[in-house]
Amino acid sequence: MVHKIHIPVMGICYTADTPIRVAHLGITSVISLVDDGLLEEYRMAYAERLGLDLGSPQTTRIGRIRSYLDFVADEVERKFTRLCACRFDGGSDKDLYFLMLPLDSRLRVEYDGIFAKTGLARIAAEAALTEKMEPGEIQANIMVGLNHDEAAFDAVRGFAASKVSGALVLSAGVNLSVFEEIAKCKDFYRTGKRPPKKKIILKVSDYRSALIQGRYLAKKGLEVYEYRIESGVNCGGHAFFESKKLLLDVVREFVEKRKELFETTRSMIAANVPVQGILPPPSPARITAQGGLCAPEDIAQVLSLGIDGVGVGTPFLLVPQATSVDKETRRLLASAKPEDVCISHASPLGIPFVNLQTSTAARICEQKIQEYFAPESEKSGSPELKPGFPCRQHYLCQNIPGFDHPICMASREYVMHRLAEIDKLEQEDIEACKMQSHHADENHERSRESSAANACENSMAVIRKKYDKLRRVTLSRECICRFLGNAGREEIREKSPSLHYQPECVAVARGSQPARTREPVTICPNPDIGYFDREYTLLEMMQHLYGTGKRLTPKDKPSAFEVEERLLKNALL
Repeated sequence: MVHKIHIPVMGICYTADTPIRVAHLGITSVISLVDDGLLEEYRMAYAERLGLDLGSPQTTRIGRIRSYLDFVADEVERKFTRLCACRFDGGSDKDLYFLMLPLDSRLRVEYDGIFAKTGLARIAAEAALTEKMEPGEIQANIMVGLNHDEAAFDAVRGFAASKVSGALVLSAGVNLSVFEEIAKCKDFYRTGKRPPKKKIILKVSDYRSALIQGRYLAKKGLEVYEYRIESGVNCGGHAFFESKKLLLDVVREFVEKRKELFETTRSMIAANVPVQGILPPPSPARITAQGGLCAPEDIAQVLSLGIDGVGVGTPFLLVPQATSVDKETRRLLASAKPEDVCISHASPLGIPFVNLQTSTAARICEQKIQEYFAPESEKSGSPELKPGFPCRQHYLCQNIPGFDHPICMASREYVMHRLAEIDKLEQEDIEACKMQSHHADENHERSRESSAANACENSMAVIRKKYDKLRRVTLSRECICRFLGNAGREEIREKSPSLHYQPECVAVARGSQPARTREPVTICPNPDIGYFDREYTLLEMMQHLYGTGKRLTPKDKPSAFEVEERLLKNALL
């Protein structure tokens, strides 16, 4: 890899086409494979925009994932080939490729040196430098814990069947069945002198988890290409407070035990699969870290510990050249303050969720809460403000007691059931409180009746407050498996004037579809989004992160490590 900075997966849509946007410039990024239907929308929209015939829409999940990844690989190759054919003139995309690199990069030093040459020497130097260019890697993320209707299995199969030679990032827990599925694909193995065509990256929050997963894969003859350490609380999206470990401490432990981890897994690969011609890796796995690393000094501090790279996500949400975000959501991000990002109950998985509270989805949930608690005379009766959301995609469905089928905790069916359940529990507690008060009245003198009545009233107020809090939690859950992809859908509609994705005014005039309202968008950056206040170019952002250009955040901004420590401390109180 030419860069020490990669763009990790963000949401469902935000990095869905990032490799197409930045891989030819040498930057590695990660696609989410959660929503295969959305990936098909991207593929068809790009086909229209580029005038390509990509055939009919795919009808299976595996087919949609494979076809999209194949398209991305072809498009990256096409753009990279065209980039390499450009001349160095100081302002071309080929120059941009090198201008984004840190000043001490070997390629950057060579690039700076060609301008001192002339004639044949200059031509030879340019040709030699061009030969050393390589595109960023196409990586794909699978949330292994989400395997409803074999979604994770199909994602593995789609990635395995694709022509992409990048890495598969495994996140969101441990699923040994997914490991077994990966083991069926020969492209993940090192054989002869050939490294694996498709590599494995484990996203982990501590060393113990990495060792357990690495050992299990090694028993299958599979090597881990990279351990991607992620802060449990400072990455945006789902927050995991269980490990109670700070990013810097985890990174130090990985660096100290890197050799141990390598030798343990290498010996297991060598011992378990000698007859199959599978070879162990010759060198330790890469180690990278991510989570709130949005300032150059934070990035430099982590890299100084001896790791191979860092992931930076949140700031790129304000870089149109890099991420898929519609105009309205980007405007909300640019105007956000650090306090607009908070730990919420928005996730239907029941896991704390770092969420932008000014997003359209968060505002709709707040309106639903106000509607629910409003007096009957003041309720609007709007169907859009009914509790819960229609469950259209089912990615986050779980087996929950009381239901004979998997269900999502943000769905209208579950929310209505849960609210009725809360009403019943509250009534039972109130009846118990009244009964207790009645017995107290019978056992005390009349002079104490007033005191007992007041105590009962106070107890009931506490009970109502307790259950109202549960109602608010229930009503605040967002349909994130749909809403985390809606910014991408909105951007597709903004850019594509075709019949299939035609603008609303054209569609209504033709009578081909009803007037469309904008779908709610969930977006979950980390609090650092509050320190970026406009859209940026890709060059501006990369130079900011490497510390080679104008700084884009205030110098007194809290470091990533201070923010992480504060979040953990507040969670433990």
